[in-house]
Amino acid sequence: MRLGAFSKAVAAVLASSAVLTGCSGEPERPTLTDAARQLVSDGDALLSGIESDLTGVTKERATKPDRNATCLKDEEQRYYIAKGTFANPSAEDPLSLVGLLKGKLTTRGYSTEVVDNLDLWEDNTSVAVVVNPKAKLTFVLLARMEPTPNIMIIGKTECYRRNG
Repeated sequence: MRLGAFSKAVAAVLASSAVLTGCSGEPERPTLTDAARQLVSDGDALLSGIESDLTGVTKERATKPDRNATCLKDEEQRYYIAKGTFANPSAEDPLSLVGLLKGKLTTRGYSTEVVDNLDLWEDNTSVAVVVNPKAKLTFVLLARMEPTPNIMIIGKTECYRRNG
């Protein structure tokens, strides 16, 4: 009888340990498919709020593999790239626009800012580079008065090992 109680106690400790181990540390890295899906969702959410104020918008929505990426030969990553020109440049402020876009990304889980305007020190240009540590995604937000395109939203996944 005592052996049975001991076995149950050991099983309970092992189960608790497995649950705690699964809940601690780094979040599990998403698959490339899941990361690309979130990249497109986040990029589209950013663009949807400003697209009506832009002309000549072009988008690349993570459909192509690498764009001369810095990944190793057996790795790949996906990009989200949107560019556009201010429809009414005299009514635009690059600093405010990048701040707005950065705020939207913050609400979507991007918490680490790698680069900001103080790193650039350039008049009429605003830039921010933010990272989502859970999804392992990075966005570069750029707004400038000249040259065109005035707005660039560039997102990317981490490098993932190719399948096959």
